[in-house]
Amino acid sequence: MTNFAYIDGKKIAYDDIGSGIPIVFIHPPGMGRYVFHYQYRLQKKFRVIFPDLSGHGDSDRLHEHENLIVEYGNEIISLLDTLHISTAVICGYSAGGTIAQYLATHFQDRVKGLILFGGYPVVYNTLLAIEHKLGFYMAENHPNLYATILAKSHTKNKTVRKLLIKHMKKSQKEIWARYYEEVLHTNFYDEVDKLTMPILLIYGTRSDVFNRYNRIFRKKNKQIRIVFFKRTNHQTLTKRWTLANEEITRFCNGIMIKK
Repeated sequence: MTNFAYIDGKKIAYDDIGSGIPIVFIHPPGMGRYVFHYQYRLQKKFRVIFPDLSGHGDSDRLHEHENLIVEYGNEIISLLDTLHISTAVICGYSAGGTIAQYLATHFQDRVKGLILFGGYPVVYNTLLAIEHKLGFYMAENHPNLYATILAKSHTKNKTVRKLLIKHMKKSQKEIWARYYEEVLHTNFYDEVDKLTMPILLIYGTRSDVFNRYNRIFRKKNKQIRIVFFKRTNHQTLTKRWTLANEEITRFCNGIMIKK
């Protein structure tokens, strides 16, 4: 059953299941919490929390917003406060990793570990910039078609596709578009070497647009674990979910051992 938290006058939908070290999963523009469909299985080992950011899924629409990155970062912190969670592992997927990095740089005392699937601290190459601009255009002008395209790119499972499409169609198209735009213009390059928590990066070897960003992290922070899934593109969380969950488990177990 979906839970709701009331944050700054907005109703934020989330699922909170399992027990153990808490992991908060942050979705990319438009997709909502069900993009982590296969990560719900981690409830057997950890406490996993899946919010719909405002303007997405079952959460309230967002009417006033100056900076979505800050807005969403504060939403996550407020949700942790509501759940009486002092520290958590933060996992961001794709553009959702920008929110995760905001939390890691501005709320280091609340972030026990940082996991980025297809993460990047800054958009510096032309192809990735084009992807963000295309996402902005499609979300604003053809959101239903875009929902179908994204769902098909993530999984061949027809049941999961229907779940993703139905959920994405609930997203507020102007917020969906704005999310892409703000990530495009956000830069955490100078912050990477200041991060002190354990960090896990996962990329697909076929996703050249994204996986090249591992070099920035590797160059600026030597404490990062970087994993590549062979014969896989950007959608590692859904297409190679067994390996993805194994890496998340290994990472979080390592954090608990160090504790």
